[in-house]
Amino acid sequence: MSGPTGHPLDAFYYPRSVAIVGASADPSKAGHQITRNLKELGFPGPIYPVNPRETSLFGLPVYPTLTDVPGPVDLMVVSIPAAAVPEVFRQAQRRGDVKAAVVLASGFSETKQPAGIALEREIQAIAREAGIRFLGPNCVGVMNTAWHLDTTFAPGIKQVPGKVSVISQSGALGAAILMFATHQSVPIGFAKWTHVGNQADVSVLEVLEYYAADPDTGVIAMYLEGLEDARAFWETARRLTPRKPIVVIKAGRSDLGSKAASSHTGSLAGSDRVYDAALRQAGVLRVESLEDLVHGSRTLATQPLPRPSGRILVLTEAGGPGIIAMDELGRHPEVRPAVLSETTRQRLREILPPMAIVDQADGYVDMTAAAQEAQHAQALEAVLADPGVDGVVLVSVPPTFLDCRRLGEAIAETLARTQAGKPVTVCLMAGEWVRPAREAIEQQGVPTFDMPEQAARAMALLVRRARDLQEASDGTARADGATARPVPRPVGRGTQPTRPLLEPEALALLGPYLARVGAHRGQAGEATEAPASPYLAPHRVVTSAQDAEAAARLLGCPVVLKVVSPDILHKSDVGGVRLGVADPAAAGRVYEEMLREIRGRCPTARIEGVLVTPQAPPGHEVIVGGRQDRQFGPVVLFGMGGIFVEVLEDVAVRLAPLSRAEAAELVRSIRLWPLLSGARGQAPADIEALIDIVCAVSELLVEHPEVREVDLNPVRVYPHGARILDARVIVG
Repeated sequence: MSGPTGHPLDAFYYPRSVAIVGASADPSKAGHQITRNLKELGFPGPIYPVNPRETSLFGLPVYPTLTDVPGPVDLMVVSIPAAAVPEVFRQAQRRGDVKAAVVLASGFSETKQPAGIALEREIQAIAREAGIRFLGPNCVGVMNTAWHLDTTFAPGIKQVPGKVSVISQSGALGAAILMFATHQSVPIGFAKWTHVGNQADVSVLEVLEYYAADPDTGVIAMYLEGLEDARAFWETARRLTPRKPIVVIKAGRSDLGSKAASSHTGSLAGSDRVYDAALRQAGVLRVESLEDLVHGSRTLATQPLPRPSGRILVLTEAGGPGIIAMDELGRHPEVRPAVLSETTRQRLREILPPMAIVDQADGYVDMTAAAQEAQHAQALEAVLADPGVDGVVLVSVPPTFLDCRRLGEAIAETLARTQAGKPVTVCLMAGEWVRPAREAIEQQGVPTFDMPEQAARAMALLVRRARDLQEASDGTARADGATARPVPRPVGRGTQPTRPLLEPEALALLGPYLARVGAHRGQAGEATEAPASPYLAPHRVVTSAQDAEAAARLLGCPVVLKVVSPDILHKSDVGGVRLGVADPAAAGRVYEEMLREIRGRCPTARIEGVLVTPQAPPGHEVIVGGRQDRQFGPVVLFGMGGIFVEVLEDVAVRLAPLSRAEAAELVRSIRLWPLLSGARGQAPADIEALIDIVCAVSELLVEHPEVREVDLNPVRVYPHGARILDARVIVG
């Protein structure tokens, strides 16, 4: 275990002395348990209980005030009512030696009341003047197993050393994580633990940076509810994940507010979808449960990573649990079933009982319940030696005729001798019967699990991490420097009301960006009123039947006519779109018919004209969009479009700016990607054209934060080229 590194936050994790303001002889008080924790854990420095109504506690002298403490104080833990906290900070300021504080007291900004907010600002001001960093308020503080430090009042925490460090935005849930981890059949260790409370001073980002530099921390596990500056978190995590894995469980998945959004993009790019995309894009490993947070983090800390190819084998002694493990692995697209060589298959037939199932399914070997202790170990050795196997999930339900301790020792000895840089996760079912075997395997540094799906999910997490590192090392994600440009911070709702641009205005705004990214594809022609782009159809805005005829003659029939009005959001609903107009004369007639119908349905609507454009040939329809997210700033959306966009909801989002490599990954990430890539003998769509359009939207949103939403739906894509058929832009 290491010691202080000279980091400004060291005083929280490696204090030379601790004062507990509010230490108490009453076991129901937090100050009582904190003092007891430090004493019983063997904290290496002086412990100074502070309470004017006590004289001694756990054999330690108690001091009336912080001012009366005779020795230097590195860290003070403040466990008193909120109203008294500013005076304690003033005492610390007068002392001049307090470097850090943990403020347990509640009743501050978390109450949303003016008095509580003012109280928090008061201690912020005093702390700034005094040069004191503090965690909280409304915070239970820190733990550090290397320093025998625990400022919390969580019950029954066992300080078992390990390589996982925890950051939590909930004290109770953060403590529950450690209680769950340290009360396993084989306790799971940890290095450091932090609850950030209200983050009035020290933030999640600072702790994240500290853990990233901490030599005792191998994996960072986080519980998140929300972030004050989500964009900064994304940027920080993206920079840190190549160095250390970050595993996150993010609460608050629902996003009812998105249902009121005014466009397809607004409704589909809900907050949790954006969070999920941001975490994935940053290389953060998001999990669904606290159980997976604990088990996955421990596995990342103890196991080597598989090759990014992710070819995993389930080696099982019991059919049902083995199939469950296979089912779970099948839920993770990054995992592939391992294909054993014929040499390995033959070796397994020699080792295992004759009824063993060796060659019926890729990635699966059923040793059957007749497999003995030595056969478990020998089969494991054989599959680990196969070059087509990147990792193994071993599942066994040892029957009574097996010696569990001997089984565990045989597996552990094999792992010590032959693991050869390949990860193994082991599920031995179940309970006290298999504890001796699990202990023997865990002593070898290999994680064991109660259930097969746990072992499978932990293995899948290793594969995801290996894939992320491969992408980061390839350097393709940022090869063209897209992420180097500054991005405006999210500003929430603007003060100006939002309004949709007229379609010609939207096309004019998009034109330069589309022309820039698609310059290598040629120009669209002289008839367009927007800047030339191969992805915008030539068009004219007309205000008379005669002009409609002339535009149709110039552009070439068949044409489409679309009403241009600031008061009509959904043109098709009021007869404002006419397709397949076959000749110029018909264009004039359709112009007049369309305006009559619209005036009948929307008599007060302002009509600026009619847009005339050539009708595009059939093709695959997609949506490209984007918006300014309140927390993350500019995000880009891509998915299958047209009339099915909100039925299928087959969309993916990424934070902008996007490099071409990231745009390509976004396009490939939707479920119906095979349809675009040429399924069942069809010609593949022009993916480079789609990447161009995605990049154009990305650049537009980054350079124009006043653009709230962009909705290009549908975009029709062909084997060569693509055409934007409808564009909606909302500004404000």
